Amino acid sequence: MLWIPRWRTGGRLLLLTGWLTACSDPEPTPPDAGTQDAGTDDAGTDAGPLTDACNSREEALTLSECVLPLDNTPRQAFLGATYDSDWYRVEAVAPVTQPAIIRLRAGYAVPQTPVNLTLDAWVPFTPARPTSRVNRHAPSAAPGPVELLIPYAEEADFRLLTLRDDTTAFDTQSPYTVQAELLPDPDGHEPNNLPIPGTAIPLTATAEGASGTSTGVLATEGDVDCFWFEVPASTRSISVHLTAEAFSPELPFRFSYLLLTPEGGIPARQTAQDPSAATDLRSTTPASSAGRWKVWVQAYKGLDQDFVMPGDLRSRYTLEVRLSDTEAPGDAGTPSP
Repeated sequence: MLWIPRWRTGGRLLLLTGWLTACSDPEPTPPDAGTQDAGTDDAGTDAGPLTDACNSREEALTLSECVLPLDNTPRQAFLGATYDSDWYRVEAVAPVTQPAIIRLRAGYAVPQTPVNLTLDAWVPFTPARPTSRVNRHAPSAAPGPVELLIPYAEEADFRLLTLRDDTTAFDTQSPYTVQAELLPDPDGHEPNNLPIPGTAIPLTATAEGASGTSTGVLATEGDVDCFWFEVPASTRSISVHLTAEAFSPELPFRFSYLLLTPEGGIPARQTAQDPSAATDLRSTTPASSAGRWKVWVQAYKGLDQDFVMPGDLRSRYTLEVRLSDTEAPGDAGTPSP
């Protein structure tokens, strides 16, 4: 009869018991991309459960979970795969009865992320392609926020936005936060963007001819304010004067304007040179014809700038037009770059 030591039998029983226990426990479930712990603090507001829906235009237009309310409520989600794009539809929480602006803000609240977050929005006066803002940063640098100011539109197609990386990066550990709010438009003449006829400048008779003044704000992305005034046959010269205060911090653009004849010619264009200084642009042009003349006020865009110029809610300006029955003394404006 083979003798087996008692200590060896007990050890084998312990090993067998441990092996059976390990086999009976289920494997740990990996965190889902929509519910995993981000490992960082959010913006300070409970954004609710994280999901991975809203991956197409159709879902944004039809699914209730893809609605981003215009009450500044933060929403969190992940860009969890290559070429991942999240689509949302912004909706007002109350009837909108006057011109308003949608402010969209998005970003990461972590020290590092490989994602260069890109925010796209479709706006009425650039329907061919979205208006975009991207936060490009080095992989070792902290990410920054992105923001868009776009006019509110009743059509749902112009209240869509997407969030994506500008190339192929993704981040399964850290969620981004996106939120939207509705603001009153500080420009009382909106909508007067192209191709809408624009805002009339009422002229008052003066000893020299006539003059009129109006104001505006280049508040939204790609904003172009169109003004018009009637020039009688007796007018010999037209003077345009655009002024704005110095802003701190400075505006993200320089003011500029175009003067257009009834035939569509551009006899005068002026651009501010220093974005940190007060704007004072002038031009005096011979009145080549009678009829409806126009002035377009816009943010200056260089030939090398292939993007829509940003807006700024502070950017109020004053536009003055003077008609004279005497010959123009010459252009006294600042030359454009």
